Amino acid sequence: MKIQFLGSAQEVGRSCIVVNDWMLFDAGIKIGKGASEHPQDFSEKDIKAVFISHAHLDHTGALPLLNHMGLRCVIYATKMTRAITKILLADSIHIEEIKGQHPAYTEENINNILSYFSYTDFNRWYEEKSINMRYKFYNAGHIPGSASILVEFDDSNKGGQRRKIFYTGDINATDTNLMQGLTYQKDKDLRNVDVMISETTYGGRDHPNREEQENEFLKIISYTLNNHGSVLIPAFAVGRSQEILLMLAKKNFNVPIYLDGMGKKVTDLCLNQNKFVRDGKAFRKAIDKVEYIKDHKQRKRIVQSQAIIVTTSGMMDGGPIMDYIKYFYHDKNNAILLTGYQAEESNGRRLLEHGYVEVDNKTYDVKAFVKKFDFSAHSGQKELIEMIKGINPKHLILNHGDPEEMNEFILKLKSVKEIHVPVLGEVVRV
Repeated sequence: MKIQFLGSAQEVGRSCIVVNDWMLFDAGIKIGKGASEHPQDFSEKDIKAVFISHAHLDHTGALPLLNHMGLRCVIYATKMTRAITKILLADSIHIEEIKGQHPAYTEENINNILSYFSYTDFNRWYEEKSINMRYKFYNAGHIPGSASILVEFDDSNKGGQRRKIFYTGDINATDTNLMQGLTYQKDKDLRNVDVMISETTYGGRDHPNREEQENEFLKIISYTLNNHGSVLIPAFAVGRSQEILLMLAKKNFNVPIYLDGMGKKVTDLCLNQNKFVRDGKAFRKAIDKVEYIKDHKQRKRIVQSQAIIVTTSGMMDGGPIMDYIKYFYHDKNNAILLTGYQAEESNGRRLLEHGYVEVDNKTYDVKAFVKKFDFSAHSGQKELIEMIKGINPKHLILNHGDPEEMNEFILKLKSVKEIHVPVLGEVVRV
């Protein structure tokens, strides 16, 4: 089996893996301050099948560009993944560029990609006789619609021998308010997997106790409101915004709760396709307590009184958060609660480390209370080890993680003998 890593090799971002030159797992980008980083070059026209684990742009953002370069084949994914991908790609066309070309692709390329999607459900086999392949999707517990993918196919590099490859995508084994954690490691079809490709985003450490984090989060909100302050919660549009709204619903706060930004569209998707969330009734009940913000005029109105505002972007680098920060930064009674990873050079990282943010080329020294919480949608080290031990693959390949995380993780892995940690562009042959 020939496996080449076109991205996400000893890095987080631009996941893209080609198997035997005809099968592709994910096609993402890595968004930075300059032009986005795309997967390395390969022969797009030779690809016969694409498997998408979930909708985040570091797993889907390169799809329109690959279509522009010649990709013309079926794309397998869950219905929810396709729906969220449509939202994210429509937004990303405004920020995408490659090698100085802006935009990197056209709306026609997005429409082409969306037309290639073929829906899959969890926990059942699908067969493609034309290419002697069958595949099975499992709930990955990461975001609504996210999947880990098992593919069984004839390996031409082994004289047509039947082979199994298992790709985790991004995974979470812990139940959250929004998602049920993965439980697939005991599935009999995962026995005798030839190759397993596992993410290692948090392979170097475990997460803090989630219940304790949530209790402290809600406690700080109550304290802030009792001191006549308001609460601003920057959150990722997909998964995190919805998780935060479910947390807020556990308390009867005496101020309005508002949702702004792209998270509104994703929230509506979760309401309409609630089989992809843990508890559809609880989710609808939580959203009944929330008011959507429509425009800048409404934003100016709601900041005049106490409120809890959940809005994009999660790293404070764009979206409605740039409006709200101008109203929130100066009052020490207010709270700004970060709910996820803050990349280097992001406004969120500046706020945590240096106490200021930059909006419209102006610096704001933030006097509001600031704290970051770990509500990660990725498995920690212990959970990753338990999953791998449960599947016990013949060959394990680690990707989607920084080198430091991977090195710490390998030290804890003792049951798997064949472990590969590819570098960018490397071809692994097993």
